[in-house]
Amino acid sequence: MGIPFRTPLRASSRTPLRSPLRTRRIRLLFGSLCLVLLPVVATSGPGGLGPQAAYAAGVDASSEVTVSGAGDFADLKVTVGQTRNLVGQVVKISWTGGKPTVSDTAYSANYLQIMQCWGDEATGPAADQCQFGASSALGSAGNQAGAYTNTRQLNYGANLQDAEHEPLPPPTPSGISFAPFRTVGGDPVSPGNWNEFYDVNSTNEVPYARTNARGTGEVWFETQTAVEAPGLGCGTAVPGSQGAPTGRGCWLVIVPRGEKEVDGSPYTAQSSGQLQSSPLSPANWKQRLVVPLGFEPLGSYCPIGAEERGTIGSEMAAEAITRWQPALCQTGGKAIYGYAQVPDETARVKLLSGTPGLVFLGRPAPADPVRKPVYAPVALSGITIGFFIESQAGFEAPDEVKARNGVRLSSLRLTPRLVAKLLTESYQDGNSRFADSTAKNPVNLGHDPEFMHHNPDYAGLDFPGKLGDALVPQPLADTTRQLWEWVTRDPAAREFLDGTPDNTGAHGDASYAGMAVNPNYRGIALPVDTFPKSDPYCQPFPLDHPESPLCIQDKHPYATDMHAAARAASRGDTLARTSWDATATPPTYKKDPPQLAGSRAVLAVTDTATADRYGLVRAELLNAGGKFVAPEPAALLAAAKARKAGADGFSSPDPAAADPAAYPLTVLTYAATVPADLTEAEGKDYGAMLAYAAAQGQTPGVAAGSLPHGYAPLPQALRAQTRAAAQRVSTEAGKKPTPSPEPPAPSSPAPGGSGGTPSGTGGAAAAGGSGSAGTGTSGAGTSAAGAGSAAGGAPGPAPASPGAAVTTTGGAGTTGATGTSGAPAAQAVGSTPDWAVGAIRNVLLICLVVGALAAFAGPLLPRFLPGALSWLRSLRGAAGGAAVGLPADWATHKKPGPRDWSPPDQD
Repeated sequence: MGIPFRTPLRASSRTPLRSPLRTRRIRLLFGSLCLVLLPVVATSGPGGLGPQAAYAAGVDASSEVTVSGAGDFADLKVTVGQTRNLVGQVVKISWTGGKPTVSDTAYSANYLQIMQCWGDEATGPAADQCQFGASSALGSAGNQAGAYTNTRQLNYGANLQDAEHEPLPPPTPSGISFAPFRTVGGDPVSPGNWNEFYDVNSTNEVPYARTNARGTGEVWFETQTAVEAPGLGCGTAVPGSQGAPTGRGCWLVIVPRGEKEVDGSPYTAQSSGQLQSSPLSPANWKQRLVVPLGFEPLGSYCPIGAEERGTIGSEMAAEAITRWQPALCQTGGKAIYGYAQVPDETARVKLLSGTPGLVFLGRPAPADPVRKPVYAPVALSGITIGFFIESQAGFEAPDEVKARNGVRLSSLRLTPRLVAKLLTESYQDGNSRFADSTAKNPVNLGHDPEFMHHNPDYAGLDFPGKLGDALVPQPLADTTRQLWEWVTRDPAAREFLDGTPDNTGAHGDASYAGMAVNPNYRGIALPVDTFPKSDPYCQPFPLDHPESPLCIQDKHPYATDMHAAARAASRGDTLARTSWDATATPPTYKKDPPQLAGSRAVLAVTDTATADRYGLVRAELLNAGGKFVAPEPAALLAAAKARKAGADGFSSPDPAAADPAAYPLTVLTYAATVPADLTEAEGKDYGAMLAYAAAQGQTPGVAAGSLPHGYAPLPQALRAQTRAAAQRVSTEAGKKPTPSPEPPAPSSPAPGGSGGTPSGTGGAAAAGGSGSAGTGTSGAGTSAAGAGSAAGGAPGPAPASPGAAVTTTGGAGTTGATGTSGAPAAQAVGSTPDWAVGAIRNVLLICLVVGALAAFAGPLLPRFLPGALSWLRSLRGAAGGAAVGLPADWATHKKPGPRDWSPPDQD
């Protein structure tokens, strides 16, 4: 007998023959090694734990850090509010002991310049490792600062030479020497003030931070991860000292600018009477203060190969879930809990789909006769109008008002009517100053007497072209409906929306401006789960580009979600696209840069946790008790206490509650699942997650596993409800309830009936009609979201979200005895949910493994293929029905257990 499937070996005159077994082992070894190293190759990058080493050397375990200046800045002390467990967020930077900035309206001398850098040395980064210079695309603070102060340029002409006399980088063809930018990955970078890795729309640099007359100041700085700043790589997962991955550290650099230039001359000696040089010039760079920043690891914080449990749902839970994820997968069963943010109606459809997973929502799913969800409260937060407004004195403002220029304002009070004005394009700056629909209305909040009545601190301020609207999220959401409910329940707001000017009517004030709602919104039916943009006005440009007028979606676009709205507001970014770019293909409006530092004014509809993450101040809203209340934890808890109990333990806000301490837009987010539709393993994992949410997940903090600021810890009664739900989910998973017997189908049409349900029950015939069995739902009644009625031709109850549930209304005399639900999943799904994405990801992983195995098997085909073909030919020529040389059960396939399907050896 010979060796099966072996091709003749060819002897080499230069190498001895290797045994087949040895060759096979070597190939398998290399193949396995490739599979093991593949994830490492895909995610590894340059190492370096400079900031982490700096932390390890320190003795102060607190996250707040204060550093002091030296020399001319010996009295300067800068405090960074948070330096550990950072994500993409905003941190407060404050200082004392500085000299007041020269000029109330410009930056001539005495200010700070702040930037984020990477670097592996424990002493801090070099100048070429810092993200700075892109703000120069806006000019030097509107030409109110020195020409090169916010650039990377290091040569300033013959009259200004750096006293350090370090060699300048090679000049560009135009003769300019720029400080190079070196990325964490060593990528090639174009010279200049901005490059392929950051520009004016993405940089987080603070080119000018003003010091007030008291020698103090503060700014809110955006810390960026490798997602927002790939050139810095902050937070990229690197091996930790205990084996678990840690986030790559970075640096915060503060360069104080005094009254001297790089050559030692006073700033007054410059022709502009201002400092001129870049903070990256060696003489300025020597004065820098550095603070190490510790980041949470991006992505790779859970065990490889752990079981994944998908969760989807409301954005109100996003901040909490993403903070809990790293801790959840390191405890209990160590399952990985994925999270996908989807519209609330999609979550409700998923809940009743038969494969519920775990969903998060603010309103319950419609009643279902078969599937009984379990609801568990997990997060208490609120909807808010977050704002970033810096004081901007009007031309005729008194000196004490001008002295506050650039200071961030910390108060804003809004009534439901003021919010209605902002959300209906009723201010000129919220629409267009050229639109006839709002031509008689105030230009923005700052010119509205009603706003000034409630916000006297804004007297003397002017915000040209700003504060006419708020950034709003585009997706359909229960939170949007709740906001509109608060607006429309207010008599003054409802009167305004119906067309009554604010100086007349039962709730008007004669001292107000007579502002009327934009006629395109007059009589709007509320509540709705979206923010309409209904004014059709487009500003024409007949000479430059007549075919492309400027319309509302360019001038006042939607944000992709509340997170995007909050981040944009924190950067002074309205997301507007109003600059015509004739060089684009095709020509189009390009995005506007953020507003200039010191003159920012942006509002955003967001949630309280995201507002806190991005350092937005949260407006005080007028509640039913007649008090202005901010969404502080005590106010959220007061509102939660006033909620009305509902079916299945799902409470709802009480519109009649008038507690003066309660915040009116408080949101209690629930987790929900159907235990009977889970496997036992899923039930245990989801139960563990709920148990965590009711315990460690309610401890406020910034570390992984804690409750982010902006949420209020659940009161004990709600935690007990969640613990009970966790127990039910764990113990009842996979246990199908005994179905109740179905009543016989009626032999004749009834004068009314029930609407459809997600399980497929249709409506009965309407009064006065007759019909035959069918698969549709019709009749004089309606069926919406699987729960409706058709009694005597009356419409059924409204769905949880208009537009998300499909309602079919038919004429009298028709019926569908076995109709389908009025809310098919295909109508409600707005984006691919996490459970579908997870399946696709697994398929891709399988394809990768199969492809790798195929690559390893390729070299073996020449050895085994001839023998395999010979064996197949012998089968073809065999007589009878039995397969030659195959196991005895080949024909019957009845033999249990594993079979040896290998062919016999061939000579």
